[in-house]
Amino acid sequence: MKDLYEIILKNMREYPNDIPMIDGKVSPSFREFVELLFTPKEAEVVQYLTVKPQSINLIYKKAKKDGKTKEEVQQILEDLADNGLIHDIGGYSHYLAMPHLMNMGFKLPITRERLGIKAAELYQQFFIEEKFYKRYESSDAGTSFTRVVPINKSIDHKSDVSNYEEIHGIIDDCIGPIVITDCPCRARTDALDIREEKCKKTFPIEGTCFQIGLFGKYFLRRREGKELTRSEAHALVDDIARRGLVFTVNNAKGKMHQVICSCCPCCCAILRGTTRFEDKNDCCTAKANFISVVNESLCKGCGLCANRCPFNAITIENDKAKVNENSCWGCGVCAFTCPTDAIKLHRLERSYIHENPLELMETIYKENRKEID
Repeated sequence: MKDLYEIILKNMREYPNDIPMIDGKVSPSFREFVELLFTPKEAEVVQYLTVKPQSINLIYKKAKKDGKTKEEVQQILEDLADNGLIHDIGGYSHYLAMPHLMNMGFKLPITRERLGIKAAELYQQFFIEEKFYKRYESSDAGTSFTRVVPINKSIDHKSDVSNYEEIHGIIDDCIGPIVITDCPCRARTDALDIREEKCKKTFPIEGTCFQIGLFGKYFLRRREGKELTRSEAHALVDDIARRGLVFTVNNAKGKMHQVICSCCPCCCAILRGTTRFEDKNDCCTAKANFISVVNESLCKGCGLCANRCPFNAITIENDKAKVNENSCWGCGVCAFTCPTDAIKLHRLERSYIHENPLELMETIYKENRKEID
């Protein structure tokens, strides 16, 4: 009898970042995680899903040899999508969304209810203890899946800025709808009771994760999240920046974004690669092509920028702020609330931004399979 979960795991391996592996074998904790996601009956259909969207008709053609009717296949796919366990495009095609998969159990309330705390515990094992976060965040060659995006108020007025390099520009240009949901990373650490006290007091879980385009439509069809006008999204961006969260998007130009994350350094699946984990991944996200610069004549040495910096890149020396350029990621958190405008982001070319998401995915896929080739 064929092992349906083994087939599902094999299909998942086609995702550019692969899946959690230990010594060439699938991580037992990740396999248990997948078994928790899909019941044996659901696995009979999920075995035919791939990381690329397929129509219901195509999935049915594969599943009918197992005696499944088209109505049965369609119902299972709809139920899985409604429970946040797979993704669909307009209800007509379905696929295994791997980045989304890593946040299963904390992206949608209905998924949290179905999977329970066990999903978070397994995630803690394969993602953190077994260090899959490195592959999740970047390729083996160091190509970052995401990049830091600053906000316009933090940038020096003389610096050249493209819309795709600044968060308000991305909000203006992105394909809608724009839907705001809760942060799955902070929800997970909160559920596991390992969330830092400063985070609890400073960074909200609710209404801080932007789902855009196809992902936005996915959530709206499930009546989850809240759709925002672009004006409302701009206002929320300013509020989130004021709180000190870091914006990240996929490391590509263009309008085809799916998620805009508002990241804290303590819970985020991305930033923790450099801010918290002992085994650092300095490619966890690409640095913005800007760097903080202090105007000492304006700086009063109040220390607000140093306290807010998520990357501990700023110190106060001789009553003046000093930036460690190697540690600065160009997020602009320091500059956004500077009372004297003494610190601003200045342009510094240091990170390649891929032309489109397809180029980014293909690059990561190839770099992660050099040994296989």
